[in-house]
Amino acid sequence: MAKKLPYTDLQNLPLAAAEFIRLVVKKMRYRKSVRADVMAELAAHFEDALKDCKTEEERDQRAKKLIADFGDMKLLAILLRRAKKRCRPLWRTVVARTFQTIGALILCFVLYCVYISLGEPTISIDYLEQATRLARPVVDQSLNAAPLYQKAIDAYKKDPNVPVEREPSPSHPASSPDKPPEKPVQTPGLLELIGDKDWVGKLDEKELSLLRQWVSDNAQALEYFRQAGQKPHCWWYRQARVDVLMAMLMPELSGIRNLGRLTCWQAKLKAYNGDIEGALQDLLSCYQTGIHLKGPRSLIEQLVGIAIQALFVQNALVVLSNRQIDDPLLKRFQDDLEILMARDSHIIDYKVESYLGLDFIQNCYTDNGDGSGHLIPGRLKEYWKLIGGYGTENELAEYARFLAMSLTGADRDQMKREFQKCYTAAQQWAHKTPWQLKNQNVDTEMGMRGWSVFRRARYWPVLVFVPAIARAGELSHRAKAQIEGRVAIIAAIRYKQAHGDYPENLDRLLKAGLLRKLPMDPYSDKPLVYRRTDDAFTLYSLGRDFTDDAGRVSRDPTGRVQNWPDKGDAVLWPLD
Repeated sequence: MAKKLPYTDLQNLPLAAAEFIRLVVKKMRYRKSVRADVMAELAAHFEDALKDCKTEEERDQRAKKLIADFGDMKLLAILLRRAKKRCRPLWRTVVARTFQTIGALILCFVLYCVYISLGEPTISIDYLEQATRLARPVVDQSLNAAPLYQKAIDAYKKDPNVPVEREPSPSHPASSPDKPPEKPVQTPGLLELIGDKDWVGKLDEKELSLLRQWVSDNAQALEYFRQAGQKPHCWWYRQARVDVLMAMLMPELSGIRNLGRLTCWQAKLKAYNGDIEGALQDLLSCYQTGIHLKGPRSLIEQLVGIAIQALFVQNALVVLSNRQIDDPLLKRFQDDLEILMARDSHIIDYKVESYLGLDFIQNCYTDNGDGSGHLIPGRLKEYWKLIGGYGTENELAEYARFLAMSLTGADRDQMKREFQKCYTAAQQWAHKTPWQLKNQNVDTEMGMRGWSVFRRARYWPVLVFVPAIARAGELSHRAKAQIEGRVAIIAAIRYKQAHGDYPENLDRLLKAGLLRKLPMDPYSDKPLVYRRTDDAFTLYSLGRDFTDDAGRVSRDPTGRVQNWPDKGDAVLWPLD
C-alpha cells in the first residue's frame, strides 16, 4: 500500500476539488515532498476561492468551475512538475543531471556488453592446413621420412630403471645409535644415471651392460631412425585436438628427441668398440634429423631440430676426443657433413608462428565486413581453455575478466596490424647475427618492456603469442657457429695428421684445402677465435658478453662448464 502524503487536510473541500487535487498530485510523478507542497498550495488556492460561498451547493458549483478553468488535468500536472523543477536550487539540478548522465552511461555500457557478448566469429581460413602445406614440398610420398620416424617411435623402448642406493640424508639419522641408517633405494632411468658421463669408457660394468642391452632392445627402432635420416624430406599431416592452430598436436617431437639421444649413445658405443665409421654415420643421421625439423614449421619444431643438432655436435666432439680416426675416414665424414650443411636452414622461419596470431584473431574476433571487429568474451574464454590457459572456479568472475579484456583490447584491424608488424620484424632480424643487432641498436623486444599498462591491456595477445624473438634467433646463429666450428676442428685434426702439428691459424687450413670457409662467430661477425697452445689448440666464440676473455670459461657452482654463458667465452674445443 502506497504511503500517504503529509498534507491530507482536504476534508473541508468539496469532494470534486479534493479528488481533483489528489489526481493532479498523482500525475505529477515527482518527489513526495514536492507533491505534498503542491497539494497544500492547491488546497489553499481552493479554500481562498471558496471562503465567500454561503452554501454547500454554491461551494460545489464554484469548485467545479475552478476545476474547469484549470483545464486538462494531465497537462496541469506536467506544468506543475516543470515549474517545481525550475524553482529548485542549482545544486539540486546539478546532482540530478549528474545522476541522469551516469544512469545513461551505465545503460549504454550494459547494452554494449550485451552487444559484444552476442558477437560471432567468421571462420574462413584453415590455418592448420596452411601450416601443413608450407612444410610439404611437391615431391612423391615415398621421399617422406615421417612414416619411418613414426615406426621408430612406436618401436622405441624406454631406458630401464636402475635401482641405486643413495647415502642417507643428515636430516634422517638412524632410528637408534646401534643401528646404522638405511640407505634409501631410488630407481632413476639409465639416461639420468649416466647423464653426467659423456663417454662409454667412464661407465662402470653394470652401466655398460645396461647400455648395451638397451641399445640391443632398440635395434629395430634405431634402424627405422637411420632409414628416416636418409630420406631427403619430412612432413607430417597435422591434426589438432580442437579446430584451433594453437592446439596443433606434435606428439612425435618427444619421441624423436629420445631416439636422438639413443642414437648418440649407440654411436659412442660403436666408437668404443672400434666401429668408427658406423659411429660417424649414426651421428650424421642425427644431424639429418635436425634438418628435417627446420624450415617453415612451428617454432617448437625448429628449436627441437636445433637441439638434436646440438646433440650431434657434442657427441661428435666426444668421439673425436676419445678415438684416433685416420684421415680418409675423417675426410669422408667432413665431406658428408658439408653436404648436409649446404642443405641446412640456419634461419628461423616465423611464417607458421604468424599463423598462430591470425588464427587467434579469426576465432575470437567478430568481422564487420570492413576488416574491423571486436573481441568476443565468450569465444575468448573458450579459446583460453582450449590452449590450456588457467581458469578460476568462479564462472562469473572468469567471464567478467574476459569481458574486461574484450573491452580494453584493440579492435580486429589494429590487432592484426600489430601482429604483422612483430612477425615481419622478427623475420628480418632472424637474418642478423646478435653482433649485428647489437651494433644497429635494434630493440628486439620492440619496446614491449616499456609498454604502459594501458597498451599492455590493449595489445595483450601480442605479449602472449609473439615468441622471444631475439632468443630464438640467437639459438639458430649459435647452432650454425657450432657446426661450422665442428668442421674446422676436423680440418685441424686432419692438418696435424698430415703435418705433425696443429696449424698456426685457421687461414692455414684454407690454404691447405682442408677448409672451404672460415667458421664465423655470431658474437663478433669475425671468425671464431683460434689459439695454438703447446700441444693442442683452443677454438671459441666471444659469447654473449661480446668480449674476448682469452678462452676463459664460466662455470656453475658445481664446477661444470656453462655452455654459452652470459659472461666468459663459449669454448668449442677442447672439451672440458
